[in-house]
Amino acid sequence: MLESRSIKTFTHLMASQPKQYELFLETYGLTERQFFYDLEKINEWLKNRSLPIIQTKGSTITIPIKAYRYWQSYQKEMVSKEIHLNEQDRILFLYLYTFIRLEPLSNAHFRSLLQISKNTVSADVKKANELGKSFRVGIKYTRENGYHLRGSEEDKRNLALKCISVLSLNPLAKEMLTSIFKQSGNKDDYLSYERVLMEVKKHYTLDFIEERMFEFISLLQMVHIRQQQNKWVQMYPDTKEFLENHEMFKVAETIQSTLSHSTRTEELTFLAIQLLGISQGQIELQSQDVITTVLKKALDDFEKYICVEIIDKSKALESLYSHFKPAYFRMLYKIPITNHLLADIKQEHPYLYTFVQKVMNPIQDMLNIKIPEDELGYLTIHFGALLEQNQTRSMKTKAIIVCPNGVSSSLMLETQLKSLFPQFQWKPSLSKLEFQQQPTESYDLIFSTVPIQSVKPLFIVKPFMNEVDKRLLHQHVSEKIFHYESPYLTPEQLMRMIEQYADVKEPDKLRKSLSHMVYGNVNTDYRRKQPVLNELLTEEMVNVHSGITDWKAAIALAAEPLIQNNHISPSYIDAMISNIETLGPYVIVGPEIAIPHSRPENGVHHVGMSLLKLDQPVHVLDSPEHPVKIFICLAATDNSTHLKALSQLTKLLSKPETLTRLKAAQSKDEIMNLINEYSAS
Repeated sequence: MLESRSIKTFTHLMASQPKQYELFLETYGLTERQFFYDLEKINEWLKNRSLPIIQTKGSTITIPIKAYRYWQSYQKEMVSKEIHLNEQDRILFLYLYTFIRLEPLSNAHFRSLLQISKNTVSADVKKANELGKSFRVGIKYTRENGYHLRGSEEDKRNLALKCISVLSLNPLAKEMLTSIFKQSGNKDDYLSYERVLMEVKKHYTLDFIEERMFEFISLLQMVHIRQQQNKWVQMYPDTKEFLENHEMFKVAETIQSTLSHSTRTEELTFLAIQLLGISQGQIELQSQDVITTVLKKALDDFEKYICVEIIDKSKALESLYSHFKPAYFRMLYKIPITNHLLADIKQEHPYLYTFVQKVMNPIQDMLNIKIPEDELGYLTIHFGALLEQNQTRSMKTKAIIVCPNGVSSSLMLETQLKSLFPQFQWKPSLSKLEFQQQPTESYDLIFSTVPIQSVKPLFIVKPFMNEVDKRLLHQHVSEKIFHYESPYLTPEQLMRMIEQYADVKEPDKLRKSLSHMVYGNVNTDYRRKQPVLNELLTEEMVNVHSGITDWKAAIALAAEPLIQNNHISPSYIDAMISNIETLGPYVIVGPEIAIPHSRPENGVHHVGMSLLKLDQPVHVLDSPEHPVKIFICLAATDNSTHLKALSQLTKLLSKPETLTRLKAAQSKDEIMNLINEYSAS
């Protein structure tokens, strides 16, 4: 039997078709031992079906075309009966099986379900209870009722949704859920439910997030099983009152009636909440609702904190609203989600994540919600995509993007692909369902985050690509579409060249070193080098001065080191002052602290910072309400190179004790000591 990890490895191998296994290991977090163990299992599976095996020579992977075509046609059917659950899968199975039980459950039921020993069942029940703690749900055992759930019905359902959400990351999640329904004596009627949802979507002109549909339909089927057992949810009166007047309440009633299930007010309220969490918001640009208001503030704060101007604010607000509206209802009603990109986001964009966190902190207070890390990760993708959007050239080749992962992931992926292949003519991202309705003549090739059937060239991509992923994709597209070798030498090509002229004593170690040299380390931030704070704010960039009373003169003096070191042209100073006169004192980021800046095209040659500390504050725009004692001029060359240093500066300025020391400093040395404290690389 193929184990869960082996199936994932098999799926990733077939979907990405890598040429070098070292890079494949780093991309998917496998050790060499794990990879070859999985490969042995996969090849044994292929042999049993008279298919050619996957071979490795040196670091090269060869995937036979016959095996690949078999996988394309039967990818789910061929492994659905082979799966062996790992520990995490077992715990999710155990909870969901208990959630929809039709009879008292014993240890024997779990042993049969999970194919494990009596002692392992006991251990897994304990782990399931650990998972349930944060949801206030526990699995208890009594002779009368067997294993059953304790907690409120709403909490039980939320935990079930969390289990489904985690399970959905598995390539065979659908088959796993079908197995749970079947083994608990229930029927999986997913397709019928999906048809009803699509009809309702069309009737009410709704826009569901495709990625969330699987989780929603799976939960709805389970909720209906519990409703048939008279297990009803209780809702707060004010929640019922609010949602009874919401259009989504009527949508919920239509779904329940069509599927012949309860139309109790509490149940419709619960269902309306779930629907709000999967329905993308459509903003009316003149709207003054509270979400529009707070998102305008979030965009303004984001520009202020990262010192970058978002060019098309109305378009940015529209796309942010589309993402945030369902996220708001998920957070308001504590609907759990699982962001499988979170670790990658925090690793690839740690400083952007920090700034987004800072931007969203006051939004939490304004909306009286808590933003979980999973939601914050998606917001980081969204803000990152807003930074990376740019103009692209186009050619006759029409490329299409299929991404069911929601508006944030789609926006980021679309931006990355357009930047990587500016010569293509790009269409907006489509869901899987929308793609199926596209005529084949409307596109020439497809980039998709999920395997799909197509007669046109198909490239499977990750929703969130690091530089290694981009390089591999560029290599694959270059060879398949443009029919020329990628400009990047592979480790194998370098090895063959070296072995012609040298006796290599440790080829495996050399090959690994060459792989790192060519592709870099997948755990490295691959963006352009981001200098730390004291690499920008060096001693020659810092001044202490007294006797200045004019704010414009103060900005000019603060920026003087940038001119002397050819970071900026004099026109940049005029642009900074003009921005403040036009837009107001937006550069003031804290008490007596200002970070003047302008756009790169207004005279920036190299990224840089300079700092001027005054003994007495000057008043920006000659207003007593805007005193500034410390000016930090920023010259940014793009949207990201300065983020690391700016993040460190933000930490320095956000601590009262260090801010007091900075304002009291009388010499460059005192200021540099502070800067050095916050400049860890």
